[in-house]
Order: sequence, then C-alpha cells, then structure tokens
Amino acid sequence: MTGSAEATAERYRRAGETGDIELAMSTFAPDAVLHSPLTSRVRFTGLGQLRQLIGVAYAHLEDVRFHLDVGDDRTRVVVYTARVGGEEIEEATVLRFDDEGLIAEATLFVRTLPGLVALMDRFGPDIARRNGRPLAARLLSVAVKPLRAMIRSGDRYAVPLVAPRP
Repeated sequence: MTGSAEATAERYRRAGETGDIELAMSTFAPDAVLHSPLTSRVRFTGLGQLRQLIGVAYAHLEDVRFHLDVGDDRTRVVVYTARVGGEEIEEATVLRFDDEGLIAEATLFVRTLPGLVALMDRFGPDIARRNGRPLAARLLSVAVKPLRAMIRSGDRYAVPLVAPRP
C-alpha cells in the first residue's frame, strides 16, 4: 500500500467538519462507490456523482463533529454527530481503501429515525434538482412531508410511552 488510510481518513474528517468539497474529493479513488444510508437501491459511483452528493451534504449538514475513527489500512469506521433540518443525527461510515490509500467504497449508516427522515427531506429533492430532475425533486419534497410529520409525532409522543419510568 503506497498511501496511508489513516491520513486519508483524517483528511475526510477535516473536510466534513469544514465543508471543504475539494479536500473531500481528494480522499476518493476515481471509481469510488458510496452506498446510501436510505436504501440499497441507490449508490453513487465515480467522482462526478460523489462531488454532487458531497455538495448537497455539506449544504445541509450543520455542526459536524467527528468523535471516532478506528480501523486499519484496509477498513476504517468514522463516526460524527451533526444536525440536519433541525434534527440531530449520528452517522457511522465504513470506509474501505484501495492500494493507494484512497477511499474505494463508503457505506453510510444514520441514526436517529427523525434525523434520517430529515436527511431524506433535505437531500433527496436537492440531489434530484442537481441531476436535472425538477419534477422528481418536487415529488420527493411533497412525498416526504407526511412521513416526517408522522416520525416527529411518534418520536415526541409515542416513544416516551415505552421509556423506563424515572
């Protein structure tokens, strides 16, 4: 291995915390693949698609703070907290590296459910618009609103019903 996965992961974290798209792009291999946290039906492949996605992410994520980076020169896991659409999220990303120490594959996992739905609400329409699909952007924007309202209501009123009593 000619590059250092640890150094690449450090650049990836710094890019996320500062919103530096160019720094983020320097961490990916040309044919890198990123797997969506929302569905196995969507993945972003190659630097062009990743640049669009990262641009959307950096436009909507606030207060990104990485708090974990563990692994070796082939696979690392980085975890951060942030806010999107007023909701707190925590995202874990499994990074797999090529022989040059660049990210060849990234798989994202997001919690909480209200945060994941807020992410879907903000990212989906924006990605569709950037891909030249304004009708799809409008449809996604309208379709996710009832889901977001149900999740917020359930999180606020139903979830406390199963919590341990103080």
